[in-house]
Amino acid sequence: MNWALMVLMFILGYVTCKMLYFLKSTRASVLLLRASQLVSVGLLAKAMEDFYYAKTYRMEKMIESGASDHNVMAFSYLMEEEISHYKKRSIRGLIELHPEFFQSTVEFEDWESAMKFLNNHREVVDRFFKRDI
Repeated sequence: MNWALMVLMFILGYVTCKMLYFLKSTRASVLLLRASQLVSVGLLAKAMEDFYYAKTYRMEKMIESGASDHNVMAFSYLMEEEISHYKKRSIRGLIELHPEFFQSTVEFEDWESAMKFLNNHREVVDRFFKRDI
C-alpha cells in the first residue's frame, strides 16, 4: 500500500506540474499574441500617416505644376478610395491570421475599433516604437 500511495503521489505531482506548465504557456501565448496585435495595428497606423503625407505632398506638387482642380480632386478621391480599401484589407487580414482558438483574443473588427484598441494601449505601443533596438 505504501508503494501504491507513493506512485499515486508521483503521478498527481507530475500531472499538476504539466497542468501548471500548460496554463503558464497559454498565458504567455496570449500575451505574445496581444503584443503582436498592438505592434501590427501600430505599424498600420504609421503606414496610414505615411499614406496621408504622400497624398498631401503629391497634391501640393500637382497644384505647383499647374494641374487642373479636376485632376487634383480626382487624385484625392482615388487616393482616399485606395486608403479605405487598404484599411479594410489590412484589418481583415490581421484578424484572419488568428487561428480559431485565438479569435476571442481579437478586440477589434474594423479600422475604428482597431484605433480604439491602439489608443487604449498607447503607452505600450509608444514604448515599443521609441525603444532603441
